[in-house]
Amino acid sequence: MRGQSKWRDGRPVAWLFAVTIVLPSLALAVLAYRALDSDRQVAEQVWRERLQDETRRAFSQLERRVLETRRRADALARGEELDRRTPDGMIALILGPELKLAPVSAFAWTPDGRLPVTAALPAELEQAESQELRQASPRQAIPMYASLLRRAPAPWRGWIHLRLARVFAQAGEAAESRAALQRASSLPDSPDLAPSRFAARFELAAASPEEAALLYRDLNAGTWLLEKSPYAYYEMRLLEWAGGRIPPEILAGEQRRQVMSRLLERVLHGESGWLTEGSVSALATTSSHTRGAAILTPDTQWELWLAETAREAPRDLFIRAGAAPPRDSRRAPALSLSSLGLPWWVWSEPRDPGAPGRENQSRRRLLLAALLVVAGVLAFGSFATVRLVRRELRIAQLQSDFTATVSHEFRSPLTGIRQLGEMLLAGRAANDEPRRRQYYELICRESDRLTRLVENVLDFVRMEDGRRQYRFERIETGEWLRELAGIAAQRRTVDADLPPELPPVEGDKDALSSAVLNLLDNAIKYSPDGAPVSLQASGEGGWVTIGVRDQGRGIAPEEQRRIFDRFYRGPEAGGGPAPGVGLGLALVKRIADAHGARIRVESAPGKGSTFYLSLKAAV
Repeated sequence: MRGQSKWRDGRPVAWLFAVTIVLPSLALAVLAYRALDSDRQVAEQVWRERLQDETRRAFSQLERRVLETRRRADALARGEELDRRTPDGMIALILGPELKLAPVSAFAWTPDGRLPVTAALPAELEQAESQELRQASPRQAIPMYASLLRRAPAPWRGWIHLRLARVFAQAGEAAESRAALQRASSLPDSPDLAPSRFAARFELAAASPEEAALLYRDLNAGTWLLEKSPYAYYEMRLLEWAGGRIPPEILAGEQRRQVMSRLLERVLHGESGWLTEGSVSALATTSSHTRGAAILTPDTQWELWLAETAREAPRDLFIRAGAAPPRDSRRAPALSLSSLGLPWWVWSEPRDPGAPGRENQSRRRLLLAALLVVAGVLAFGSFATVRLVRRELRIAQLQSDFTATVSHEFRSPLTGIRQLGEMLLAGRAANDEPRRRQYYELICRESDRLTRLVENVLDFVRMEDGRRQYRFERIETGEWLRELAGIAAQRRTVDADLPPELPPVEGDKDALSSAVLNLLDNAIKYSPDGAPVSLQASGEGGWVTIGVRDQGRGIAPEEQRRIFDRFYRGPEAGGGPAPGVGLGLALVKRIADAHGARIRVESAPGKGSTFYLSLKAAV
């Protein structure tokens, strides 16, 4: 018995559940977590290796560009001509008394005295200028310049038109002066002489803001390369004459060319490497053999090369460069470009930050799905097992209580019958016929009680096993209920309200009688001593409703859901379980279900209870 009590309190079952289900589940979860973590680490390592390989590739490409600038500078220093093809984005410099640049459009100006010396004006043109100065009137110089223009070679003509424009202006002939300037501005410059076309357009710009803006744009395009001092004068006057008509992008481009010119000055002073002026930087690579040479690679070109390197990367990776390495160097390993003379770090990183975690996502999903399925099966099995075990324990407890209750209920009538029999055998009422008859009536009543108890138990067992056979017949409701009221009246007063016109019903008379007697027995059991019980019936809508009312303490709402469960016994007024075995209402419910009837209760604490059994009226 001690072993049974241990199992019934649930503790051994809980331990068995923990050992057989919970512990294996935890072990499975730990193994699955370790497998997922190992898989994650492998995926991250694969990504790190990819990122490292891509970073090394980007570094190699940039290194190749730097070596290319060095080879180009060495070739120029050894005498290679500057007019050969210059690599895109590179600026070639030949450093010497006469500075040579390619392309010249990269610079706004050159330091004073570093451009090639221009040829002197032809002697005939100088003589004409001398005669112009000796003439009393400027008009007298016009025929002289016109005669010289007809026989002068093409490179001189621009400068002759400039002299004619000056003479016409001095003579007050503005239209003729402007025409001469326009002719001069349309003629090509001589490579050996100062740019006459720029001089002519500059004179025209003084009277036209639009012409000043156009000349500034051509100056920004690198059409002419001037020395620093004249450039400063011309640029200041053109900005003044244009009056805000120059687009911002032209101004920004010219500012960058001016910065490049300042970087050129630093190279001419012997600086090399990564040079910065304001927001503009360039890599200066110098070389010196038979002459000095240098290659300037501006930051914009490095940005283009970086973009080209990034385009060659796999579609799921980025190539980045910056002044400082990334914070998470484990996920984005970086290489310094300082060995190449560049102040940057280069690294690669995934376009999608979550991509490394999805490299083996299908495998992890499969593993996780399998784990979830197993966990779900275990959880469901655990839940079902716990419910089943608890249900079985509850049923076992109920069966144990039922056995004890049945034993007690059997013992009570058997004890009474035995005591009365012993008294009769002892002759205590031998001469007292009324008392002896009372003893016989008590013996018969206790026997009937014992018989009903046994029949209830046997009927319930047959119903549970599905062996109960029902014999349906036509039953006259009023006569049948009055008969049942008479049986119950032997124990308690029964107030029967049974109309004579009740329709008949069809069913198993013994089973239905057992159901109604159980309701009456419950009413007597829960009513105070001496209080009558009520039996009523009514017919309406094809149904016959039988009501049994007691004057007991009533049934709480939470108990009404359980009163038809087997082995359940409601509490008495004192708080303990009521007498009986807990099968009466369960038996009534099963009989009602077998007949297609309905059973319900109306009750409230302190107001008694009324049970209604509704049977279909016979056709």
